[in-house]
Amino acid sequence: MPNPPRMWIAGLPVQLLDEPDALAAIADRWRRDGLPPLGVASVNLDHVHHFGVRGASHGLLSSGRVEWLDLIDGAPVAAAARRLTGSRWPRLAGSDLIAPLLDRAEREGVRVGFLGGGEESRRLLLENLARERPGLVVAGGWSPTRHQVTDEDAGRMLAQEVRAAGVDLLVVGLGKPRQEIWIDRHGPETGARVLLAFGAVIDFLAGRVSRAPGWVARAGLEWAWRLALEPRRLARRYLGEGPAAYLAVRRAVLAPDAAPDPDAVPAGVRGAVIIPAHDEAAVIERTLTALTPLAAAGVEVIVVCNGTTDDTAERARRVPGIRVVEIPEPSKTAALNAGDRLATAWPRVYLDADIEATPAALATVLTALRDRGARGLEAARPTARYDTAGASAPVRAYYRARVRIPSFRRALWGAGVYAVSEAGHARFAAFPELTADDLFLHRLFPDGSRAVLTTEPVVVRTPRTTGSLVRVLRRGLRAGRDQGHDSTGSTARELLGTVRGPRTALDAIAYAAIVGWARRGGRTGSAERWERDESSREPA
Repeated sequence: MPNPPRMWIAGLPVQLLDEPDALAAIADRWRRDGLPPLGVASVNLDHVHHFGVRGASHGLLSSGRVEWLDLIDGAPVAAAARRLTGSRWPRLAGSDLIAPLLDRAEREGVRVGFLGGGEESRRLLLENLARERPGLVVAGGWSPTRHQVTDEDAGRMLAQEVRAAGVDLLVVGLGKPRQEIWIDRHGPETGARVLLAFGAVIDFLAGRVSRAPGWVARAGLEWAWRLALEPRRLARRYLGEGPAAYLAVRRAVLAPDAAPDPDAVPAGVRGAVIIPAHDEAAVIERTLTALTPLAAAGVEVIVVCNGTTDDTAERARRVPGIRVVEIPEPSKTAALNAGDRLATAWPRVYLDADIEATPAALATVLTALRDRGARGLEAARPTARYDTAGASAPVRAYYRARVRIPSFRRALWGAGVYAVSEAGHARFAAFPELTADDLFLHRLFPDGSRAVLTTEPVVVRTPRTTGSLVRVLRRGLRAGRDQGHDSTGSTARELLGTVRGPRTALDAIAYAAIVGWARRGGRTGSAERWERDESSREPA
């Protein structure tokens, strides 16, 4: 099946599919070997609340080890899809999809497992399935404790139990956001080919929770039905958290085309991409190969090898369409200015050599700076996501907390990429000899003249060890002091505002502890030492 059309809600992609296509996509994955597991999630207001850009769990489904299929669930999301496309799109709640999926699984002999619900629900579920679907191969059922769901080691052991049972299709009903987070972390360890994050489905199948009548669902009032049945549990979700999520859904946008392609470059894109590269042999080919469609479309892609001692330049020259120059100084500032002297086109993207960016993401930024320049946009960067695969637990906690801090999501710095228009570049004659060039750019442009654009996210690989992260932070803190920038107080207030429960509190504590460690070392460390992270450049 070709890539489906998508819309974006609060930074979340939502695939637009009808029911037959959704069922076909799911069944096709459980028939195929050698692919990452498919996680299937229902995007409703609760999902937007948890995983949208302002949610406490934003960015947690980014391990890259699970491929996600995010489907429309909830009347507001379906209405947004209709408004954007002019076509009706069905709600594909887990409770709607589970029966036809189990029908197919029964016909094809697929081994199905169920994870979630209490012991009584598990007992009733297995009894009902044995009576109503005698041909369904039920590989097992698990009713995990909270500890098994939230603890890393316990979660891994639970996943191994699922693997030992030989499950192909795993129905996970732990409630949002726990079920999606558990799937993203432990899905590959289960051996299941498809994992369904289907919330209350296990209780539905067990007969412990009744679905709303058809006329209620068709009227978009299933939420009211459930609220009436469970007011104490659901009042906060629907009445407290729902309105803000609804406003985010109202701001949904359609992806640029009906079959998004991260390598696609729209016609007429012009500009330049300048990449300083000091001893980046481990990553430079990966970064440049992804950008060859941009170069083929006429965008200048210039790599400035600044004082390299390895074969970065040789590797860069292997990639067609890339202009490579070498300068003797190891200075990044010198490389940026050298790239500016060589480039002839505007706008210009400045990209760190270890950042993975799709041509579509950079093309979106270049086009926005060109088309919106008359309205005052002079600097921008694409959306970014942090890849914490292989990182230690404290590093993962730090970045979970970081992505929840609103000012970081609006900043030009911290993503390893930014761009300026010709008018924006006129604000400075040349890059000054400073560490943290992205911080310099961010502070140069007032609100309204800079933006973080909704794009295919660029991938920022984080340090893998706490020590490596602390060294990077020390460099950033020194750069901030050198530039007269100290946001300690405002960041601390924002960090406190991200705490929504025990998990987010632990992440905030980890964030504060790591930054505090970096601050103590930064006061006494050498200001001359270049503290680059090497752990993220090593093979996983």
